[in-house]
Amino acid sequence: MKIKEIVILISVLLLVSLITTTCQSPEVTSAKVYFQQNNIDAAKEQLLIALEKEPQNPEVPFLLATNVYAPRRDWDKVKNMLQKTSKLDPTYADKVNQYTKRYWGEIHTEGANTFNNAIRAILPMEKDSLLSLATGKFQEALSMKSDEAITYNGMVKCYFMLNDTLNVEKYAEMEEGNGIFDQDVMYYYYQVMWLPEHQEEVLAKLANTASEHPEALQLQILKIQFLSELERFEEALDVAKKISTENPDNTDLRFILAQIYVKNNDYESAQYEYQKVLAENPEDIDVLLRITEAFFQSKDWVMAEEYSRKLIELDPENIFGYDVLWKSLYNQGNKEEAEKYRKIEKSLR
Repeated sequence: MKIKEIVILISVLLLVSLITTTCQSPEVTSAKVYFQQNNIDAAKEQLLIALEKEPQNPEVPFLLATNVYAPRRDWDKVKNMLQKTSKLDPTYADKVNQYTKRYWGEIHTEGANTFNNAIRAILPMEKDSLLSLATGKFQEALSMKSDEAITYNGMVKCYFMLNDTLNVEKYAEMEEGNGIFDQDVMYYYYQVMWLPEHQEEVLAKLANTASEHPEALQLQILKIQFLSELERFEEALDVAKKISTENPDNTDLRFILAQIYVKNNDYESAQYEYQKVLAENPEDIDVLLRITEAFFQSKDWVMAEEYSRKLIELDPENIFGYDVLWKSLYNQGNKEEAEKYRKIEKSLR
């Protein structure tokens, strides 16, 4: 009988203990009631009291983060309380990550919308002001979650457009330090780092990055550009041929390859590549200019005439087109017609 009474007593004590530990404190209970009444200030007051009374209760900082500070967009406190929640109870990790991602998304979207408004702005002052506002939002987003490539992308683009090279460098290196890769970020980074005193160092680093990320065509193209600027045309040509072969349908690469052929005085190869590009877009003025010049430089007067006429047809006031046309006609012996177009070219100057 006594044993049975002892067992019952222990069971009762365990039940009371369980109820005591699982019951919410009066402050947390009150806070939840206030939330239902949309009385955020009163709920906050109760939770701050609970935070002092129950420093080990993870629900308190979680409620402060999600129900008090987040609606008021006090992101520093949101992050602080979410971090506190995770430290107090690792079982909250999934919830904390979910809310962190959500809040990051809200802030980043604000920054992206502001950036898009800046792109559409007409006045330079308005554009710069909006870009600065966008950087502020992106900074808040990175403070909430520092491993999202898209936010570094927006941040670096803003600073590049603001000609703030120091911050382009800062955030590109911050992204890289966090083990994140975004080709746009590195594209702008290498451009601002491309200074005469650092060119060989930058080119080596760019070559390494391009090798690690062969899918990043922008970086491959930038490497070709830098090699060309250093007049290392053979190296530039090798790279351009390789990536053009790997991306045969990319007309931008074909256009770049053609320009390098011109720099190497290989006009025949350049003409061939330009013609491939024109096949995709016969009315591309820039390509027509280049192919007209290529045929003129190679002294193929017939083809120079043909393409200069196409150029003038699309752009009737194109001085270069008339210049090539009258000279090509003259060199073919058509002096009377050449004089006609020479006068037009002269009148446009």
